[in-house]
Amino acid sequence: MQYNRRKFIKTLVVTAGAVMTSNLMGCNDSDDEVDVEALSTGPSTILGSQFFPQSVVSGDPKPDSVILWTRVEDGVDVDIALTLQVSLDESFSQLVVEEAFTTLAVADNCLKVRVTELNAGQHYYYRFVYQKDGMNYLSKNGRTKTAPSLDSDTKVKFAYVSCQDYIGRYYNTYLSVLDNDDLDFVVHLGDYIYETTGDPLFQESTNDRSITFNDSENVLTIGVGDKTTQAANSLDNYRQLYKEYRSDELLQKVHERFPMIAIWDDHEFSDDSWTDRATYLDGAADEQQTQRKKNSEMAYFEYMPIDHQQPHTQGELASGEIAIDDSHLYPNTRIYRDFHFGQHLHLAMTDFRTNRPDHILPEDAFPAAVELDQATLSGFLLATGMVQAQVDGVVAQMSPYINIDDAMFSPYKAAFLEVFTGLYTQEILARVAMDETQAFTQGRARAVAAVQGNLATSYLNQVLTQAKASLPNEHVIQQLPALPEQGVEQGLAFYTLGKTSLFNYLGSRYFVIKDTYDLYAGYKEYVAQLQGSSVQGGFDDQQTAWLGQTFATSTSTWKVLASSVSFSPLMFDFSSSRADSNIVPLEFVLGSELIPADLKQRFYLEADQWDGFPQYKANFVDNVMSQYGVISIGGDVHSAYITEHKANEVTGLKSFNFTTSSVSSGTFGSFLKNGMNTILGQLGDIPPEVEQLPLFFDTLVKTATRRDDISDELVFSRMAEHGVVIVEVGANEMLVDFHNIPDFVDGVETAKQNYYQSAADYFAKVRLYQFKVVDGQLVRLT
Repeated sequence: MQYNRRKFIKTLVVTAGAVMTSNLMGCNDSDDEVDVEALSTGPSTILGSQFFPQSVVSGDPKPDSVILWTRVEDGVDVDIALTLQVSLDESFSQLVVEEAFTTLAVADNCLKVRVTELNAGQHYYYRFVYQKDGMNYLSKNGRTKTAPSLDSDTKVKFAYVSCQDYIGRYYNTYLSVLDNDDLDFVVHLGDYIYETTGDPLFQESTNDRSITFNDSENVLTIGVGDKTTQAANSLDNYRQLYKEYRSDELLQKVHERFPMIAIWDDHEFSDDSWTDRATYLDGAADEQQTQRKKNSEMAYFEYMPIDHQQPHTQGELASGEIAIDDSHLYPNTRIYRDFHFGQHLHLAMTDFRTNRPDHILPEDAFPAAVELDQATLSGFLLATGMVQAQVDGVVAQMSPYINIDDAMFSPYKAAFLEVFTGLYTQEILARVAMDETQAFTQGRARAVAAVQGNLATSYLNQVLTQAKASLPNEHVIQQLPALPEQGVEQGLAFYTLGKTSLFNYLGSRYFVIKDTYDLYAGYKEYVAQLQGSSVQGGFDDQQTAWLGQTFATSTSTWKVLASSVSFSPLMFDFSSSRADSNIVPLEFVLGSELIPADLKQRFYLEADQWDGFPQYKANFVDNVMSQYGVISIGGDVHSAYITEHKANEVTGLKSFNFTTSSVSSGTFGSFLKNGMNTILGQLGDIPPEVEQLPLFFDTLVKTATRRDDISDELVFSRMAEHGVVIVEVGANEMLVDFHNIPDFVDGVETAKQNYYQSAADYFAKVRLYQFKVVDGQLVRLT
């Protein structure tokens, strides 16, 4: 579907003022909560929730304005007229807005209104009225709140949440949000929807929580054969996800009670995405999907209470109609923006996905390919100031390699061309729907491109051994001895970084070897900087500069950066140089031969978040966040963390990161357990003692930051719990409360149980962790 201006939802601007007499209905003088059916107009006015299936939403509160949203549905694809009422009281006896609007069928009958000239720091109540056949059908009542004035010396309380997969799961953690009725607003850090409806890696449908796309002809089918799953692709697909997700009664109640300030992460478009590119196929095929990206953004702007125009403007917004057009969509997208709440809170919302570069390690990188030969590696290390003895020590830990194009290795080149043609063909057929002839052609081209130049012999020897085990004795490959691993030059190959598969997120986006990854990322950035570009940074130059200026000039007591992904360092350290955990059974396993030698290293657990850009992250944390004492809040990783960053040497201030776990999505602990078993399974049988390592995941990630070369300390970790976070800031301190629940209780997966009608049972399982930041120090309270 191609877009033009008339096909877009309009955000309408109305001005608040006293409404002397309602044109729709009378008012009730009672101060008590009013039953809609008891309004003085009698039976002509009734609750019409069936016409407002996603209820009502508010968002982006400013001291004098707020965004209000609803969607009307009446079974016909036509424009529908609605009336918005905004009142100072819940009985709607003090109306300040009563305006008629027309919802457009081409915008899925969504209506988004910016109400201006409101009073600061005040609750307002709102509803929408649909008139049909002489009846007034009312939406549910919504309550919103404007931000306090800039000079207000008032405390501010808010919740922040992330990652709410709907498929087979429930939003029980929102009970903790609703239990704090005095919240000023809720921040959503992304993954409000998930674009897939049955991804076998993490989704399992149930009768009550499943989605089948109505626009089945235009869905994106991922995988082949009986291992296919579907992802949103068309505008209708993405719209349907928002409609289905927002049918959840707890999510509706959260929206009805509190304004929301939202940003997206990846799943609003595509898992682990960057710019307009998906990553489902791990490099087996091109996944640039520009129109799909635009569809996802269009649905987001239609359904989320974000003031989509504000980030594109400077100063006050003019009144009148504004439309979403191509100037607001990719590649022009801008959702990063900031909010002031009185004297004590300045909140900057960021965008990690839209302009970020590709992941440092390509998912289709050939493991044997040597990226830095010995001469290049040595030269780079010397240029960084490393002395020759240290350089020699680093090189000695790299992968041995040979030039496969040397005449003496011609039999090996022919053999590996044959082997990798078969392997690539097999891997392509497992991921992309195509005939065998086409897959063979692509596989051969991949093999020709891969089997050339400097290649790591340690990896090639493993492949050679496996090939000999599967080929007949008379095959020519059986006559080839192992390639030399001693007495040859050593360099940095993708295998040295942890890459062991032709197409895989393991060894590229997840579970990469930290020390060689940092080295390679630094080299790539060094080369890019020489060429006037960058390969690191979830924030592009414009957003980075904006953040620096925003915090440098802020006078608020607390400066908070909201990032969809976490600034906490997430590592496992299985090396002999690891810090002692002081847990005897764990140290015994880590120091024994039960852990394969290839795993006795440091690993980044996830390179799709800030750890994937190590040099940019370190610079940004020190020169922006710590320099100005910025607190960051994060999500995405389905686990809870607190990190204390190193103090800035100039200002003496430091930054802290508080990362919330998921509302409902499967925990990172469960994902890591499966990933570790996959890696260990490739190396042989998994000993029972090693199978117990997931019990120590929290200890492992904390201990990994206690080495001298790590400047950030992870002081709190809960990798197997869901949760939300409640924050209160005032003149002297910031209070941070984690409301978490284990992913399993008595063998039952809590996110797959519905506690909506049994809140007491849910709260009995909640674990409360309380912290505060005061005078630049982190204090644990419970």
